Amino acid sequence: MVIASPWRRLVASLVDSLVLLPLSLLLMALAGVDPLGPTTWVQDLLFQWIPGWTYYTAFTALYGATPGKMALGLKVVRTDERPVDWLTAFMREVVGKTLSTLPLGLGYLWAFFHPRRQAWHDLIADTLVVRASRPG
Repeated sequence: MVIASPWRRLVASLVDSLVLLPLSLLLMALAGVDPLGPTTWVQDLLFQWIPGWTYYTAFTALYGATPGKMALGLKVVRTDERPVDWLTAFMREVVGKTLSTLPLGLGYLWAFFHPRRQAWHDLIADTLVVRASRPG
């Protein structure tokens, strides 16, 4: 098991953003909200946060990786190397990442200094991001 670098994880996150941004813009357009104008916290919740939480939680629970992580050859596993279940994915992607984001993203930066490269959301959910093994 090779633990993924924080830089590789960052690039995977940028790839996921390329998927989520058009989705958010589409949802806003369908709802009649100007995507280039100011938004309320309710609109942010409906068109950015909830779709993002759903995307990250579902892909992590179902496949162990988001499309961005898949493209970069990464996978989320529990620290005992078992696959991530729905509760673990929810704790990591919704609870953990929300807490990682709040203090100016400090929870994400933590991965650069932690010996197992775990960010706060990994520590909360007891997960690791590893290089995916190549099929047989």
